[in-house]
Amino acid sequence: MTTNEVILDLLERYVLRAGEGVERVRRWPDGVAVTTSAGRHLVAGSEAASWSVSREAWVADVVEAVRDDIIVNGGGNPAERHGFLLLADGRDVYVNDAAAVAELGRRLEDGLDPTAYAEILAEFHPYTSAVSKVLSTPDQLRLLIGHEDIPDIEPPRVERTATGLVLTFSSIYQYRWPVEGPLLDLAAWTVRVPRGCPARWETRRVAQRIRLAPHPGIGGRLGSRNSPVVDREDTMASDASAVQAEADRIADLWRDDDRGAGA
Repeated sequence: MTTNEVILDLLERYVLRAGEGVERVRRWPDGVAVTTSAGRHLVAGSEAASWSVSREAWVADVVEAVRDDIIVNGGGNPAERHGFLLLADGRDVYVNDAAAVAELGRRLEDGLDPTAYAEILAEFHPYTSAVSKVLSTPDQLRLLIGHEDIPDIEPPRVERTATGLVLTFSSIYQYRWPVEGPLLDLAAWTVRVPRGCPARWETRRVAQRIRLAPHPGIGGRLGSRNSPVVDREDTMASDASAVQAEADRIADLWRDDDRGAGA
């Protein structure tokens, strides 16, 4: 396990801003809590079990630091999150740094798990308070939305070309709006790794504001004093229609995106 001294060194080199110092440190066997002169409170420790990249033989550990003194409404991630790969050869990679992650992409040529690399991109580039996930199985989106008409999503795939490698994958961003409830956006990614060069990537939103579940505050379904009580069977029928319409919309968007990509 990474020592607290190494974790503090990572924070000082990569996270603290110019002129920002450490005012207080609390140590535990598995990590540290740091209060800075700028008023930030960061908790950091080893989180290897949560990262697919930790299974690579050349990764010794993964350290994560989060800011826990700010509450973010509507998202599931903390206001700040920092990730560090500690390599077996003694070097480290700060995964919030786009240039460092671009260099890391060279390892796809050497067998780096494409899903592990995709997770780093989806979760940190750019970083957002929405919960970001890579769709690693064909039926993952269908299970999330809960309707059988949602099309299969291709898992992360690496294709060799005449000039290098191309990684394609899809990801989602889950968040919540006060009135609409839980929502997600669907994104498609293309990562190109020219032979002998760092990776470069682009992403596009295929669909946005997809409803994950009907929100009880819409249409008087809570039966409050200001709204009528709706019969449960009518509500279920209305919900099913809404989900079906959403499924049809996503399927159409996905087909349109496929046609555009092949043009």
